[in-house]
Amino acid sequence: MKRACLVWFLLFSVQAARAHSPGSSNPIIIPSTLTGEIPLVGHLHRFTDPTGRLDIHQVVIRQQNGAFHLSPARTVRQDFGYSTTEAHWLFFELAGSENSADGNRLMLEIEYANLDDLTLYEVSNDTIRLLGRTGDHFRFRERPYLNNNYAFPIRLRAGQTSQYFLRVNQSYATLSFFVRLWPRQAFLASDRNEYFLWGIFIGIVCLILVLNFVMLLAVRDWIYLWYNLYLHFITMHLFCDAGLGFQYLWPDSPHLNDFMPVYLYVWAAMVAQTTFMQYFINQDRSHSRVYRWVNAFKWFVVGCLAVAIAMPLFDVAGHKQYMYQFVSLATSYFVPVIVVLTALSLYEKVTRGEGEKMVRYYGYALAVQFTGYGLVAVMNFCQAQGWPLPFDVETYVVLGGTLLTDLVFFTYGLAYRYMHTLHGNQQLELGLLQSQQEAQQQVIHSLQDERRRLAQDLHDDVGPLLATAKGYLSRFDRVSRISGLQRAQTLLDEAADELRALSHQLLPRQLAQSGLASALAEACHQASRRGAPVQFVSLGQGRTLGEQRDQMLFSMAVQLIRIAQQQTMVTEITAQLLFHEDEVSLSVEDNGQSSAFTDSDLINLRAKADLVGATLLLDNFEAGNSALVSLPNPTLV
Repeated sequence: MKRACLVWFLLFSVQAARAHSPGSSNPIIIPSTLTGEIPLVGHLHRFTDPTGRLDIHQVVIRQQNGAFHLSPARTVRQDFGYSTTEAHWLFFELAGSENSADGNRLMLEIEYANLDDLTLYEVSNDTIRLLGRTGDHFRFRERPYLNNNYAFPIRLRAGQTSQYFLRVNQSYATLSFFVRLWPRQAFLASDRNEYFLWGIFIGIVCLILVLNFVMLLAVRDWIYLWYNLYLHFITMHLFCDAGLGFQYLWPDSPHLNDFMPVYLYVWAAMVAQTTFMQYFINQDRSHSRVYRWVNAFKWFVVGCLAVAIAMPLFDVAGHKQYMYQFVSLATSYFVPVIVVLTALSLYEKVTRGEGEKMVRYYGYALAVQFTGYGLVAVMNFCQAQGWPLPFDVETYVVLGGTLLTDLVFFTYGLAYRYMHTLHGNQQLELGLLQSQQEAQQQVIHSLQDERRRLAQDLHDDVGPLLATAKGYLSRFDRVSRISGLQRAQTLLDEAADELRALSHQLLPRQLAQSGLASALAEACHQASRRGAPVQFVSLGQGRTLGEQRDQMLFSMAVQLIRIAQQQTMVTEITAQLLFHEDEVSLSVEDNGQSSAFTDSDLINLRAKADLVGATLLLDNFEAGNSALVSLPNPTLV
């Protein structure tokens, strides 16, 4: 009995050792009904070809000899660390369901867009079949399945068991990617959802770009241009990292992938972001010691960007070997430098008490941004070391979420800046308008003083002289009756009347003593003696509107009456002054031939109306001409 137990124990141990030997593999049984991702964890085996020259036949032999080892990854991410010229192989085995009449249609997805060369082989019944070869060195249309990620269709017959070998080659770069196995329908559904989310993301970014462009045109503030550039560069980085740039922008130019746009767009985004930061916190040369260091960093990044573009552009010898190390090492140094410079810039502003509110707001936004960047940096470092991560998230997903958070923070900040700038411009325009009004009022006051002086001189000096001259002529006329002297006396009478009327129009005494209505009544009476009769009507409770407004309305009334008397075939003129509770209106109408006002009269009348805030309406009709001046709320102006 003991011997039998010992035999059974030895047989079990041998089978267990075979089951856990490096070359053994447990096939993944594909059920007939499956709607989600098929787990590959615990079923993937690895093998590294240090020469990179083994073909599939040689690799199959090595798999049979136990050269493959179970992948240590605890998730679907496979991390190999830094790779030079070696080729890496992944192996797994699938067994189709016996109950599937049409077989099993699967999709193997490799989720990392920047892989040089991928080849998938199927081994079944000692037959090797190539399922596809792709990579970012091939044209996009050459992919086995057109997708932003690398996808290989797999077809398993009912009851079929097949082995699959995936060869991955990534020269002189960090090799890390996701491997997922899907039922075809589940893959298509997941793919649609991913593209739908990308569409929403791009729509939000485009909307923000348009809004910033509109604000740029509205306020001429270059901060909106630099924020748009930052959004463009960081979005293009995400596009390239997700494979969408190659799919939609340069599908027939795989050589552009040699420029490593994933990194170069990050560098360009750093330059745009630091410039945006300088505008946002108002950092300039005259008020900041950190300013020149920030500018030096930007120019250094621009220089490195030019070198990185020139190396593949001019096919510099050895650039393929050192290009990745150069851009990745430079990026790893650029990130802490930009963090330190940004922190120093914000600290300098806070200690000086300049724009503290906006500086703190920018600091909060950057804290969220740098948290995302720090997480990505940790993920990249772990990938470079070949360390497995406890979660399956692509770096572009983390950056995309960080960017969306940035959009919320910075769009609100820019909208606040736009409203603040708009308010400042409005205040500036209001100040300029007030200054212009004050200047105009000073000019008006000067003109009024000159009118008063001129009227006083005409009344006190010229008038008495004419009266004296008339007295001498009258005495001389009594001695000798000469018709010429009588005519001269008549002309002197007319000149005295005209002088009296002109003096009254310049500054009527009734305007200050009796009010606007009385002054206009006298002006209409005087005008009737020199031309077409003017009928004056005043309704409502008369009141003073202020010295300046009274003078402007009187001046406009005299000018309108003069224009009316000059109309052809005019026989009657009516001037009305109406005092309402909420406004005062002045109207002048005539029955002369319809004619338009001259440009000089229009300019003069509108300038007077604008000065007192009145509305001027002019009309020409068959029965004559009319003008209406309305001054709203005169007591509140």
